[in-house]
Amino acid sequence: MNTTEVSRSDILLAIVAAANGKELSRGHLQKVAFLLSEEFKGKLPADFYKFDKHNYGPFCHDITVDTDELLYWGWIKATAGADRNAETYSISEQFNLDQLRLSEDIKCYIRDTVAWVADMSFSRLVRAIYLRYPEFLERSIFPFDKEQAIHESFERSLKQLQDGQTTLATDFIEELQSAERENG
Repeated sequence: MNTTEVSRSDILLAIVAAANGKELSRGHLQKVAFLLSEEFKGKLPADFYKFDKHNYGPFCHDITVDTDELLYWGWIKATAGADRNAETYSISEQFNLDQLRLSEDIKCYIRDTVAWVADMSFSRLVRAIYLRYPEFLERSIFPFDKEQAIHESFERSLKQLQDGQTTLATDFIEELQSAERENG
């Protein structure tokens, strides 16, 4: 991928488009962009989002700014919530992720990650993030229960198997154990 051809807001647009008509909350948008930044370090635009440790895990204010820009130009639309943080976003025009000059591995990761988070509650998503990236617990006000997070992760793996996805629960357990070893 030539990262000079793709902007960070293009990638944000790709995340919203990958929801295939479903709406993504601000929090879900933040967390998908974070996971993408972790998985593809060095393969994204140089100005890609930098995340701070925040009340509910990784957060980047620039995503809010870029989301507002995408709204202004009509690329995405917002559905109002109880407050601005409860807004949800969906693609406003017919848009195909393949229109962007992203590598296939990044497109695939975006599709898979958005599919993974789209039906997940924000609380479950935050627990999953903290389980894999415990360093983001540092400034958190979110009540994290590691046992609950492990249980939810295992439950998701079993559901994926039932849905015909190829990730084996044993592979996921190995990934969790590896993450635990890395993070003490």
